[in-house]
Amino acid sequence: MNTKPGQRGFSLIEILVAVTIMGLAYVAILQNFSMSSRSIVSMEEGRSVTLASSLAFERTLLIMDLGDQDASDGAEILASGGKYDLALVTDEEDEFMTLKLKKK
Repeated sequence: MNTKPGQRGFSLIEILVAVTIMGLAYVAILQNFSMSSRSIVSMEEGRSVTLASSLAFERTLLIMDLGDQDASDGAEILASGGKYDLALVTDEEDEFMTLKLKKK
């Protein structure tokens, strides 16, 4: 092959070094995506558990509103007045809590 003095291509070593660097960068990027994916899945599972607990807690409060359950059931009475009780309502895991004003 005739080449002019100012025109040279890449040597085999230069190409191998470039491919190696690109391969290492590709592995690092894939590892980063993999860790991100695992974090997203873990976060979604946590959200699902929190949402389920929150919905169960709301259902407990709704049952109390409908009168199917006494304010003393599952709730600690903090103050009692003439017509009302002030109760602290928590879920089974004590993650969610609220104050509930219940008519006697």
